[in-house]
Amino acid sequence: MRPKNLLRTGSLLSAAALCLSSIAPAQTRTRAPEQDEEVVRITSELVQTDVTVFDKSGKFVDGLRPEQFELQVNGRTQAVSFFERVRAGSPVEEAQLSAAASRRTGDVKTAGPKRAAAAEAAGRLIFFFVDDLHLSPASTARARTALQRYVDNEMGPYDQVAVVSASGQVGFLQQLTDNPAVLRAAVGRLGYRGTTDAYGGKTRITEYEASQVLDSGNRELFAYLLESTKIEQQMGPGSRHGDHTLAASYSAAPYLRNRLRHVSSQGRMATDGTVDALRGLMLSAGALPGRKLVFFLSDGFVLNEHAGDAFDRLREVTAAAARAGVVIYTMSLRGTLFPSGSGIDATSNDYIDLTARRTGVDFGEISATREPLKLMADETGGRAVFNSNDIGETVRQAIGETADYYLLAWRPDSTELREAGARLKVSVKGHPEWRVRVRGASFGVPVAAVEPKGHPARGNAVEAKGVVAEAPVTKAETKIEDVQKANDVELLAALGSLYPRRELPVAVSAGYQDTGDQGTVLNISMQLAGSAFALKPGGKALVDVAGAAIDDRGQFGSFKQLLTITPETASGEVVWHQRLRLKPGLYQVRVAVRERATGRTGSATQWVEIPDLSKGDFALSSIFLGERTTQAAPAGREAEAPRPVAVAVDRHFARASVLRFQTYVYNAARAAGDVQLQAQVLRGQTPLITTQTFKVPDAPDPARLPFWSELSLEQLAPGRYTLQLTATDRTNNRTATERIAFYVE
Repeated sequence: MRPKNLLRTGSLLSAAALCLSSIAPAQTRTRAPEQDEEVVRITSELVQTDVTVFDKSGKFVDGLRPEQFELQVNGRTQAVSFFERVRAGSPVEEAQLSAAASRRTGDVKTAGPKRAAAAEAAGRLIFFFVDDLHLSPASTARARTALQRYVDNEMGPYDQVAVVSASGQVGFLQQLTDNPAVLRAAVGRLGYRGTTDAYGGKTRITEYEASQVLDSGNRELFAYLLESTKIEQQMGPGSRHGDHTLAASYSAAPYLRNRLRHVSSQGRMATDGTVDALRGLMLSAGALPGRKLVFFLSDGFVLNEHAGDAFDRLREVTAAAARAGVVIYTMSLRGTLFPSGSGIDATSNDYIDLTARRTGVDFGEISATREPLKLMADETGGRAVFNSNDIGETVRQAIGETADYYLLAWRPDSTELREAGARLKVSVKGHPEWRVRVRGASFGVPVAAVEPKGHPARGNAVEAKGVVAEAPVTKAETKIEDVQKANDVELLAALGSLYPRRELPVAVSAGYQDTGDQGTVLNISMQLAGSAFALKPGGKALVDVAGAAIDDRGQFGSFKQLLTITPETASGEVVWHQRLRLKPGLYQVRVAVRERATGRTGSATQWVEIPDLSKGDFALSSIFLGERTTQAAPAGREAEAPRPVAVAVDRHFARASVLRFQTYVYNAARAAGDVQLQAQVLRGQTPLITTQTFKVPDAPDPARLPFWSELSLEQLAPGRYTLQLTATDRTNNRTATERIAFYVE
């Protein structure tokens, strides 16, 4: 049975079948007009590749010029027609790739000041592909420990990361996110899924050994396995010492061949599952802009060139990786342990081979299982890592090695050179000592990787957490209704899309709070850019809205709304709200919109974790952000009661404004307890602003203590920041921390 394909969206579509609810009124928020976008004019009919150059010490060689590169395609020298030095994850990376990928004369727009600020520290897109179909129990545990350590200590503050498994056991959680809670839950789902031989005896047969006998005709190995089988199964009168008569062989040989075929069949199914899942990842990653990094964690597997089309299908994977801009680093989790001698362990096999019939089999198996890992790395410009027990160090090196690269493009002068699979060779003139890492084959960049307008869809890039606003509370519905209208079908497709759609630029901000009588409520605020609608006086646009909050167990709450956009409301940002009553859990909030007249769609997602407050744990609610443009109040101003804040769904704030934040402290020791709170503004992991510690005002109910304050943003340069709130209950020394990202323009 083949494992489920990677990141299936069918469950999302079925889970998002919606129930009609009341329509929340739309609000508008006026924004300052954006500055004109810089325009770069390019002309192309180009094929491109990415190249990295390292000196003897392994450092990236910067400052190279196009005339220093020698580019050969199928042995023929090609002139470099397009050249860029690119920083992966930088705000200009998408524009540079767009220029090389465009196949007609036109204008390529780069991000203006607003979008540049948002993407300034966009971070990397990183996938960990865990080949759990080819991992031993020990290797699975090693991978789980290393990934947990990466999430806790080494993940970049702006990186988008996904943990993906070949078997599909990670399920709904294998999505790009910068939320550590989601990644920890995904890593926690990893368990042993390797192919287990149901044979209960001691004559163990690996997939490689089966291939050696059935496909390569290894008679010596077959003779050894036959004798071991006869002894174990007591076939023939001289079975205790190895019966070599024809009668014994007639009985044991069919039995052994059936076992060999069974082991070989199981191995091919596991390999097919791994290759299919990896190809699915490559195809889906093509929808994302920029360079992507994939870490392939495996014990290795066998590609049998005599049976099936495994090699061809693996090359399809590397071809898809090239088109998607993916670099694959493969890591063998076998570590530094090597077999020695004949490789026969008397504890697991009673028949010790004293001849040379098994000579080289174990080392041959190591070499064969490494071959696919080397192929994937070489063909995609990555590196295969063997004999290493330090996964974390390999990840750090790979992230550093792929951070900078050169983008080379050329105009093919013949049809043959335009075909996928043309072999590349790149060198730097006059520097044979430098190491040039390049993809094994050339492919044009897919149009899907180039977002023509608007901020690129970078996985779950929307990360806002909450708004205090008046909106109807809807009880979470789990009823699935039939969807008949074409409009609803397209809306559901947008809601279940793997990556956010951007035809209509929609943003979502979600955060939880405990309301006491109504339980835990998820506040969802949504925003549409009014500039997306060109309305005439007296005209209007009807926009359908679908939303769902889905947890990792498949439970969900949903809602549906209808917006009426008028010229007045379209003069600024259109903001509306929804509230859902939900149980504790880890939820992904999904929102989709569709304009009825044009069919344009948009979608956005965000993860929210709702803790179980009934356990009495000290906790903070989500942080709710707003903006005040009047004269700033002193930082740390407290209030006796929570104040509603104007929603800032996209969390973009003017530098001259004041950031207002609000939270709730839950489960303090007592009503008049000594609870303190401190705010920090971080750039990456570096604190830039640290406020004094403020006392949270007392309230009649210690289970819910409100707190709000303000910070002036004038001292912060444009870019992305993180607001971190830390509350401390001095009565029992318990602490709670909550974070939210925001942008200064």
